Amino acid sequence: MTPTPVRTMALAEAAATAPVVTTEQLDLIKRTIAKDATPAELDLFLYDNARRGVHPLDRLIHFSKRSGKYTPITSIDFMRGRAAATGDYAGNDDAIFTGAPQSDQWAATVTVYRFVHEQKCLFTATARWPEYKPAEHDFMYRKMPHTMLAKCAEALALRKGFPQELSGLYAAEELAQTPEDPVPSSQSSHAPPAVRAETTVPEQTSVATGHGKDLVISERQVTRFHTLARNAGWQDADLKVWLEKVWGLSSSRDIPRKKYDVICDQVERGNP
Repeated sequence: MTPTPVRTMALAEAAATAPVVTTEQLDLIKRTIAKDATPAELDLFLYDNARRGVHPLDRLIHFSKRSGKYTPITSIDFMRGRAAATGDYAGNDDAIFTGAPQSDQWAATVTVYRFVHEQKCLFTATARWPEYKPAEHDFMYRKMPHTMLAKCAEALALRKGFPQELSGLYAAEELAQTPEDPVPSSQSSHAPPAVRAETTVPEQTSVATGHGKDLVISERQVTRFHTLARNAGWQDADLKVWLEKVWGLSSSRDIPRKKYDVICDQVERGNP
């Protein structure tokens, strides 16, 4: 069964009919669900909600900061709904698991189906346990490991299949390893200079001094970074050149923690 022609209008119609945010509601948003947002981040948060046809106070998209960067968080159900709203979504397969459960080799693979030019196409993505299971606050990952890892894989596959609708939007399960910032950015005015300094200090220097071990990303984050890059179509040689030219980094192991999310977001957008 092929989708109807109106499917291409679904996203535009959703954005056009997005609920209006009144002045009083905007004030409430600033004081509650996005109280740590800068003016620019608030604009982005409102835009993310509007283009997906939802109201910020419905809390279908959550405002959060990871490593000082605004990151929109939602549920896997919302991502499924956005995909379905296009009229092109054709479902997905159950997750296929490989490797010993909860080991570094354990992975979940999910395939999502979408009609592209009247043809049913598949988009497959794999989530690996060590890249998503948090070291702390991992209650849900211990209680329902299969469910949590499967959601991560499905979210990856949905973004691959529906990039226009879901680009930059993450399911909560995907970011459990990157906790939300504990304090507002306004209380961390010293952070930007620290970030700038990290880009010029080699990893070896940080380790040798004993003061910078926490400035660069962990081995798990390095692994996740390269997985994101491969899923986005990067070649290793191109990735290395890009890191050096754009960020002044000789290796992915030199990525500062506070810039990790920003760099990952750019890499996920694909090889330029």
